[in-house]
Amino acid sequence: MQHLSACRHINLTACPDVSEIRPVSGASRHAFALVHDVAAQEVDATASRQLRREVDFLAAVRFMVEAGFHPHAGRTTLRLAEVFATRMARSKDGHVPFSAEATARMLGLKRRAVFNHARYLRELGLIAYVEHGTKRNVLRARHCANWTKEHGYRATATLFAAVAPRVWDEAMGRRIRGHGYKARMTGVTPSGRILAVATALEHRRERADGQQRHPVDNSRPCTPSVEVPQLHTTVAVDGGIKDRTREHACREKKHRQRRGRGSTHWSATRTAAAMQEARSVRLHTWWTQGSCVRQLAYALRPCFEAGWTWEEIAREIARWTVPLRPRHVASYVASEIRRRVNAGELHLPDGLVAPYRQPETSTWDDDANPHGPRYAAMQAFKARTYRPAAARAAAALTETRRLVTRQRQPAQERPAQESRIPGAHPENVLLTRQEFASLVENSLPVLAGETLWAQTDEAAEYRLDAECRRGTWEYNPPLWSGYESSAGKLTDRHSVTIS
Repeated sequence: MQHLSACRHINLTACPDVSEIRPVSGASRHAFALVHDVAAQEVDATASRQLRREVDFLAAVRFMVEAGFHPHAGRTTLRLAEVFATRMARSKDGHVPFSAEATARMLGLKRRAVFNHARYLRELGLIAYVEHGTKRNVLRARHCANWTKEHGYRATATLFAAVAPRVWDEAMGRRIRGHGYKARMTGVTPSGRILAVATALEHRRERADGQQRHPVDNSRPCTPSVEVPQLHTTVAVDGGIKDRTREHACREKKHRQRRGRGSTHWSATRTAAAMQEARSVRLHTWWTQGSCVRQLAYALRPCFEAGWTWEEIAREIARWTVPLRPRHVASYVASEIRRRVNAGELHLPDGLVAPYRQPETSTWDDDANPHGPRYAAMQAFKARTYRPAAARAAAALTETRRLVTRQRQPAQERPAQESRIPGAHPENVLLTRQEFASLVENSLPVLAGETLWAQTDEAAEYRLDAECRRGTWEYNPPLWSGYESSAGKLTDRHSVTIS
């Protein structure tokens, strides 16, 4: 086995020397080959059988490590196995989740050291792969195209199964039926029975030594019910009155006052009378029969305080429509009396029944009561979560308040706007009927749509012909220009040749 100082990842102060681990006597008789094949370290292919108890797993690990089957397994391997054993109780199948980072922090080792010693346990046939871990986001694979950043990231851990190799079962003298992970123990050999008895006696001796080594702590005071009675004596243990101080001997003794009536101020006689009345009520009401008389009398105390007799109480309870027998009659009676008194259905003097605590009213957004800041915090949360909807709601609320405030204000007369033209008055700006008629006569008539379009087309044609100065240019005056001869007819077209 390797020396401990050669391992830089092992804490020398926390781990004893590896030389303390000695080969087990008789282990050399059993042949064992390390499992170097990774495919043989799976649950489906392993030659070791399944273990569910952490005690069996630790015993198998100690045997395999102390026997020296692996040249590199040592005390750190045992510590890693103890961590795995504490996690076996979480699974009914003895499966152990493995996280290299968390295990390294727990043991104070490096990540590579944890991987190495886990490999030693696999090669010894003590653990087998159930599921290989991965750093891929399993949530992305689960949600597929619907995955968003809000789903987060989650990887999968490696799962190991605690197993025991066949060499350990043979050394312990156990009969095994089957092969591999599904193999089961069916009995023990005579040598195995002797070994089991010796192991049980050793565990019993260790348990007894542990109890003697750690006695029960009785320093704290016991409760009065389990306090050991002491013999009554008048003689002081510390030497008598001569050892007491004068102040302690001469001070006035305070007698312990007996506890009087309870918090309800009901005496024992009155309580007994109430129980007798409650017994009569229970006999005359079918759904109260079989209940505790003392609890029923305590629930009916408000009625007894009001001076009601058992006949009046039974008559009142008979009015309650109870279809089924309540599970706890006294609790139902007390709650129903309180509900009916607060609802005004049952009239009892004030102070006998505690009223329901009514919450203070709030006007949504005011800060004058405890509900105002809470509502404001809720609105702030809604604004962060549903920002567009909250913004629209706030804008609508502001606009509504503005309109309501504007409607409540009295109507004010608006001042007349001053004219921008200095010295202009209505009498100087408005036209009279005669002035308007003269303007219509002297202005040009308004042309119709077709006439206006025809004149526009003729003007465009004239402009195009005037701009084209290539070769012969014909001068065609527009029809509307009104060129006429002395006889009153239109002139003929004149052709002008440009040389």
